[in-house]
Amino acid sequence: RPRALRALAALWRSRREISFVATHVALPRTAAPSSRRRRFCGMMLEALKSATEAPAPRRSAALLVALCVGAAWLYTMIFAAQSAYEIRLHAIKTFGYVIHEFDPWFNYRATEYLAANGWKAFFTWFDHMSWYPLGRPVGTTIYPGMQITSVCIWKTLNAFGYAMSLNDVCCYVPVWFGVCSTLTLGLLAYESSRSMNAAVAASLVMAVIPAHLMRSVGGGYDNESIAMTAMCATFYLWCRALRAPKGTESSGAAGLETYLFGTLAGLAYAYMVAAWGGFTFVVNVVGCHAFVLAVMGRYTAKLRAAYSLFWAIGTAGACMVPVVGWRPLKDMELLPPFMVFVGLQVQARAMRIVEEKKQGPLMGLMTLAAHGVALLAALGAVGAFLYPKGYFGPPSSRVRGLFVEHTRTGNPLVDSVAEHQPASKQAYSQYLHHAYDLVPWGLGLSLLGASDATSILWVYFSIAYFFSMKMARLVILCGPIASACCGVALGSAVDHLVVFPTYALAAKFAPAEEDNAAAAPPAKKGASKKAAASSEPAPAKAVRAAAAAYRHPVACLLKMAVFCYYAKTVAYPKYLQFVDYCEELAEGLSQPSIMFKARLRSGQEIVVDDYREAYWWLRDNTPAD
Repeated sequence: RPRALRALAALWRSRREISFVATHVALPRTAAPSSRRRRFCGMMLEALKSATEAPAPRRSAALLVALCVGAAWLYTMIFAAQSAYEIRLHAIKTFGYVIHEFDPWFNYRATEYLAANGWKAFFTWFDHMSWYPLGRPVGTTIYPGMQITSVCIWKTLNAFGYAMSLNDVCCYVPVWFGVCSTLTLGLLAYESSRSMNAAVAASLVMAVIPAHLMRSVGGGYDNESIAMTAMCATFYLWCRALRAPKGTESSGAAGLETYLFGTLAGLAYAYMVAAWGGFTFVVNVVGCHAFVLAVMGRYTAKLRAAYSLFWAIGTAGACMVPVVGWRPLKDMELLPPFMVFVGLQVQARAMRIVEEKKQGPLMGLMTLAAHGVALLAALGAVGAFLYPKGYFGPPSSRVRGLFVEHTRTGNPLVDSVAEHQPASKQAYSQYLHHAYDLVPWGLGLSLLGASDATSILWVYFSIAYFFSMKMARLVILCGPIASACCGVALGSAVDHLVVFPTYALAAKFAPAEEDNAAAAPPAKKGASKKAAASSEPAPAKAVRAAAAAYRHPVACLLKMAVFCYYAKTVAYPKYLQFVDYCEELAEGLSQPSIMFKARLRSGQEIVVDDYREAYWWLRDNTPAD
């Protein structure tokens, strides 16, 4: 075989772990590599390490570069938050503090009732004015997270002396949470790429992307306005729980951070359940991500601990929401995450047996297979016993709409809504604009830095794209993943064309003190180094040569010049087009249904508020129903 293939084969055989293809999990090898192979692999790993780790610059130079990069990062994040805030104020600046549409008005009415009558009365409230003349048991048919959040904010502001009416707070809630979702999405992009520049770019896109604006403009008091923040926070905390604690990267042991962030992820998911019925999407994305990691051979103790805490705490919180109840343990669309939870516990037991008995790859594979068969048999038996008794609930009408034609779900209310029709390519172009073109680049570049958190981008993208293709209203789910992929693509460009060359130049012209001391080694030491270098295999020499060429000052300056040219001629003009388009669309999305702008013959622009005035007249001049 060619020498390169032999080198890769030797590296693979020398690993202390084997892939899922052999054992479904990482198992220690029993046979140690030979001394020659160990020496060869050590040279290759040393070459790879020298290629990926640039020489450290002098401490003062490194501090200066870090301060400049940190200041630029902080300024850009503040700018992204300000952009997210300003673009959502069009309706408030033009029409005042007015609640939009019909569902937001009902949500505001429920918020008023909660503020006036308290928690207990709210959850037992039967509203005779809704769904007239039948009425509606609001407390058990509403997702109360937005109402509870708004009342808490209103009481907190007034307690600290910021006098603000409940109506004004409800108008600002989508604006405030739009800023929060922008920042949490930036954190998710950082966690999945480990790049601060990716976090900045993702935040800039998320701040103004129309797929997020469609449900988060000022006055648009709808559940999705806070649910997107809860969703992004859940994904970030889940990925943060999977980050290996320092010193345990190879062992995969669960540390304090795993338990802390796993618990917070469960709480964020419980808040998501209380806010919006789309929590089904969130728990299935996390469950599918955990399953993918286990299948890819990345099962670790921290994966099991993080997912167990997430699922247990999140499910307990979900069951406390009256409109949800025991659905997480009964509904077909919510059972797969539960099965992943059970599967991880069974896999942990199998792993413990393999480690205690020190089984090899073949016996370990047989142990895992036996446990898998036993698990499937047990789940099948339980399902066969409970299904005839009517324990499992059927999929909801909206979930059925994702797999059948939108006019055949069996629910006339769902079938008649235009938003439940399949989305078209025009919808993606309208609500994603230039971000739609960068998504494939971000997904591809995310593969360069493989980690436990990286694969969530692919899982999220696959599920969101499938769901949004089936139901147009779910294009809102594409906003965060499109922003994250844009962040990964643009952040990678900034990292490799600006940040890394800057550090390389600093290391070249202001090297660390230990590098200066080692610049003139003794003659014998230099001769031994030369002899060692000559004995290196060809692949290691090639890697070192490529790394040296990549960090050469001329190459660094050339990369920075390419970045400046591309940024000036392509990236910046496209960003201005994107922002202008988002501003224009934001104005269109900020038009309330109960009032609108018009022009007189003289050209004067007025606001027509006849609908509200008519309702006010009826309220003041007719008896109450």
